[in-house]
Amino acid sequence: MKKTLLALTVAATTFGAIQTADACSRLIFDGGEQYGSVVVRTFEWNDDQPLQSIAKAIPVGTVIEGKDVPEYKKRATWTAKHHVVDYVEFNTFHNTSGEAINDKGLSSSMLYQAPSAEFIKDADDTGAPTVHLSDIVNYMVTQFATVDEAVESFEKGEFQVAWKTGIGGHQHGFHFSVQDKSGAVALFQLYEGGEMVVHKGDIHMDLAVMANKPLRRDVLEHMAQFDMDDTTKMPADISSHSRYVRGNHAVRHTKIDPTLDWIDVRGKAKSAFDWGNKIPQDIGDPTNDGETYATWETYVYNLNDLDTTYYNEGNGTQLEIDFGETKAFSKTMCANIFEQAKTQQNVTWAPCK
Repeated sequence: MKKTLLALTVAATTFGAIQTADACSRLIFDGGEQYGSVVVRTFEWNDDQPLQSIAKAIPVGTVIEGKDVPEYKKRATWTAKHHVVDYVEFNTFHNTSGEAINDKGLSSSMLYQAPSAEFIKDADDTGAPTVHLSDIVNYMVTQFATVDEAVESFEKGEFQVAWKTGIGGHQHGFHFSVQDKSGAVALFQLYEGGEMVVHKGDIHMDLAVMANKPLRRDVLEHMAQFDMDDTTKMPADISSHSRYVRGNHAVRHTKIDPTLDWIDVRGKAKSAFDWGNKIPQDIGDPTNDGETYATWETYVYNLNDLDTTYYNEGNGTQLEIDFGETKAFSKTMCANIFEQAKTQQNVTWAPCK
């Protein structure tokens, strides 16, 4: 697999017959010294297929055997170097880690990226330990403490992604990021020729925003058409292109007051996110034949405190996940946050099944 690192220093102010919803968003707000990077991330999918997640607490020293990658020579197995809370979607995406946080203040996010699918055929096996797409978010946060560590390991060829294996037996384009409490961000995308490109920068750039198609080089061209200070001319539809534009306006103009309590910061960040990126049910995407998809789950956290608020957007319930509580666990524990938000509205941990 070819690799390219783009270091950016100039700051810019069901599966089976699975469908392709151009959905999911991730925004990072500047929380200053008090809160670090404030992350709001959503899981979206088709209107008739609510996404359902569990939380998985993984102690240091846990041995993780990656999922099978039959198209590759070497399946990755690793040991957790950092304590992690991993958010795993089990109903549609076959136990895929979509978002995860570690105790060093690093998190990782994976979102759909349809244009990359056509480049998978050229993503050669390098012989490096190979991480299944469903596991890549877990791998990043259990192995690395900072964005720089993650990028350095990738550049050294210490791991590769099993693009050809896909998820649930089907090849689809995805992209993933890592972000840490210092404000650093790296976005990993698959380009022509099977080339993995790493866009590296910080939350004061467009990298604070992650949506779906097109690839970053192309969506930047699209965003350049708009005055990022003038909302009267910004697009209003739910497409990924338009969410990217509105998301960039939101992170540039939302100011976090470090004297506020976390619940107030959380509310402000989520309201800014919802303005630009949350997707209601039954609203069609005009750029994708009127396809409808919706926001089903939202995660809000900061990389200093690490606690997460989980919102079940389908029924309007929420849960608080106390990261510190999970550090007392001596073995991997799970909580069905989808069900618990709906039925009891508090988190109950139990050994993973």
